[in-house]
Amino acid sequence: MKKSSKKVNLFIISALVLALIITGFPIQQQTSAALAQDLVKAANGETHVIFDYNRLRGADQIIVYTPEFGASTKNNRWGVEVVVEDGMITEVRDGTVVDLSNAPIPENGFVVSAHGTARTWVMANLKEGDTVEILEDVITDPVRTSTFSINKIDPQAPYEFPGGRGADELVVYTSSYGKERTGTNQYGAEFIVRNGIVVEMSGSNSLIPEDGFVVSGHGAAQRWILENTQVGAEVTFDPNTMKITSRIDASAYIRAAELVIEKASAQIEAAETNFLDVPIEEAKSSLNEAAESLRMAEEAFGKEDWQRTIDYSELAAQQANKAGFQTVESKVVDARGVWHRPTESNREDIIETLDKLADSNFNILFLETFFHGYTIYPSEIAEQNPNFVGWNPLEVFIEEGKKRGIEVHAWVHTFFVGHESLNPPGPILTEHPEWAAVDREGRIPSVKEVGYYYLNPALPAVRDHLSSIFNEMISTHDVDGLHLDYIRYPVSLPIENGYSYDEYSRNEFKKVSGVDPLDITPADTELWEAWNVWRQNQISSFVERIHGEVKEVDESLELSTAVFPEVSDAIDQKFQNWVEWVSAGYMDFITPMIYAVDTNYVQRTTNSFLDRFQQPVLSYIGLAPFVGFSDELLVDQVKAMTETDAAGQVQFALHSLRAEHFEALKAGPQRKKAFLPHADPMHAAKLLVKDIKRKIADIYIPRDGVDHPAIRALEQKFRNLERAVGKGEISEVNGKILEAQDFIKDREKHIRPAVSEHLLKDLDQMEQLMDFAEFKQQ
Repeated sequence: MKKSSKKVNLFIISALVLALIITGFPIQQQTSAALAQDLVKAANGETHVIFDYNRLRGADQIIVYTPEFGASTKNNRWGVEVVVEDGMITEVRDGTVVDLSNAPIPENGFVVSAHGTARTWVMANLKEGDTVEILEDVITDPVRTSTFSINKIDPQAPYEFPGGRGADELVVYTSSYGKERTGTNQYGAEFIVRNGIVVEMSGSNSLIPEDGFVVSGHGAAQRWILENTQVGAEVTFDPNTMKITSRIDASAYIRAAELVIEKASAQIEAAETNFLDVPIEEAKSSLNEAAESLRMAEEAFGKEDWQRTIDYSELAAQQANKAGFQTVESKVVDARGVWHRPTESNREDIIETLDKLADSNFNILFLETFFHGYTIYPSEIAEQNPNFVGWNPLEVFIEEGKKRGIEVHAWVHTFFVGHESLNPPGPILTEHPEWAAVDREGRIPSVKEVGYYYLNPALPAVRDHLSSIFNEMISTHDVDGLHLDYIRYPVSLPIENGYSYDEYSRNEFKKVSGVDPLDITPADTELWEAWNVWRQNQISSFVERIHGEVKEVDESLELSTAVFPEVSDAIDQKFQNWVEWVSAGYMDFITPMIYAVDTNYVQRTTNSFLDRFQQPVLSYIGLAPFVGFSDELLVDQVKAMTETDAAGQVQFALHSLRAEHFEALKAGPQRKKAFLPHADPMHAAKLLVKDIKRKIADIYIPRDGVDHPAIRALEQKFRNLERAVGKGEISEVNGKILEAQDFIKDREKHIRPAVSEHLLKDLDQMEQLMDFAEFKQQ
């Protein structure tokens, strides 16, 4: 059986509002429009298409989980999971009837997990005690054709929804639309067609080609896109009948591979032209391998061998993608993090995990140390997670991490302490039910975050208890930092779902305002704003407290947090005022969770997030491979982050990273080892200036990026900068940075534009490091 997805360059993700046990974020989907499909075959002969392997389950999907994924599926209860050992069904776990979730994955088998319509099929055909098979690469028909109704073509304002695309609608945008992009939001799927061929699967707000069109779908239309289109497919539409048709055969895979090869060739050419610090010859070699595989695919197509056509086309796409990855620069000062919920059972397992991270040059691990009210280590204050009783995995992670140059930060779920699918309400609220956060209707757990139990952030006893756990954690373990997650109220809009309307909070607010918050609504503008600010202050004051306590234990310990990037979400709905925390200097670095498939959206949101900073706090952007990123999309988003002022990125989460992800990162943006910016900004600056000098000597001068009259002076500017960094005086370093910047701008006739851009960008990073170093000294 295959153990991970083989789909190559056929990728699309869309938002589905489906609560996750781990994140609370919506699952998003990739396309399943494959000619050759894998099937689950029941004992009665009935079959169903497998959507994919080893990724979180979405709506109406069958996902198969193998031991490669981990110890369990990590899915919520809203589906059915069938445990298979040695080809025999040993358990059917219908979570919609009995509260079952997160099925264990047997070492000698797999789990079939299904939701919605797929669940209906499973319940009808897979029975405990029956046999079940996985059939791979089944081609039931050499041509797949599908037609769907169009709701709108080139809709015009005013719009009820972004881009004029409403619920369950399929919209076609042509060059007559009058706008450069579709204007849609991320809650759907799109594809771009040129000359009748799908050239790109997109997420939202797609660029509309002059020689083609964009198709955008939401809901049912989105599902049609995901299930019936892919890169290379033929797509036509008829404005008279308002119908659109997709056609997929083996030639679609050849066309898809050709597009990837074309893109990689352009990337190699651009890398050479723009003086990029990348292994050009290795990229060319990978591209040559792709061309040979494509030739084999075309030969197989001529013989009507559809399976070999698909296999060689996919191999060609993989090789061409690798060539593209090899044209991505790798920084020497960069945060490369990953969030991880531990499932390891011994030291050997931990070594295996950390070796995998070290091999791909990750340098920071956010280890989930306190979640669902349990610690992973033996605690004098909290209950230890039953999965780790008898040993201390945190201690081992720290010890082995130091050997590999990987920082370990204790990632803690602050006010979220239980889920209805996992021993509800958890150990803390079982012992202290009076500590629970209560919504306006008096309900526990959350309605908007289905099944989530939260502590009341305002209660002194809650704050003291969490403080004691965190202080114990950082005092008894040599962690590199404390990473606060769920440092917020539960989602509190609309008003009837708002928090926190317990007796204590109501009385405390009444003391300062004279009114009971139950008696006010958003119509009471000033009082409602005061109530919102009061709730924000409960979170912010706790952050301030933890900051002080962390620094009292060890000034070098880093305090960081995972936050929602958009103020309308973080502050207005969850009272998570990270803007205030950054301004007050409570955070050493911050990780906004910018979870989307649309790379343009991720980049725009990153820039908007950073624009709100009033202190030079470093930001490591949280990315979302857990929703099903392809290796190509992952590298695209990491690369996009290097084009912003972000100091690095963090992947959510380790269990979602497959072998192809690690290989892609290692071939591209994580090819070199990197130093963490926050660890020692002055040392980071030393490494950075040394690397700049290397690029000048090995790339820019030999490739004629700098004219002879400017060479000696340019080299001298960076020698001066290196000496200043060696002295460790921030003001002197800043002076030399300014001198180098001015020189580069003044010598624009003698320095190629691309080289100037690289040098100025590196100097901007050094300036950021100096600002952070000064901030740390305050």
